[in-house]
Amino acid sequence: MPLLKPRSRAAAAICAGMLLSSVLGASASSLGSITPRSLGADTTAVLACDTDGVTASYVNTWSAPDAAYRTTSATITGIAAGCSGSTLQFTMADDLGAPLATSTVTVSGTSQVLAYSPGPLTDAVATAAIVISG
Repeated sequence: MPLLKPRSRAAAAICAGMLLSSVLGASASSLGSITPRSLGADTTAVLACDTDGVTASYVNTWSAPDAAYRTTSATITGIAAGCSGSTLQFTMADDLGAPLATSTVTVSGTSQVLAYSPGPLTDAVATAAIVISG
């Protein structure tokens, strides 16, 4: 088998490096749709302290001046005890992803109640995002 000339070896090394970086790049891009720009709006859960997820429930109250319901509170349950002391951010957004209401609290138990006054119009709320960090 003939040996590669120094120039050919350098070209082969560069090609191998490019191939490896493209494979690694493809692996990273297959991890999901979470990016620095979409983390807050994505519906994928990435919770280091709570591996089985949390649940959100809402209280909707009739607003006579608006002649519509408003979401006046949200209760987040199923928070793992290991998350105590972490920061929980809860955001309700419209169908375009624009935030309608956001609350940030320090986790102090396995559930958190978040109050909103007056709260967003219930019909406008399309998605919710929960981020636990720290």
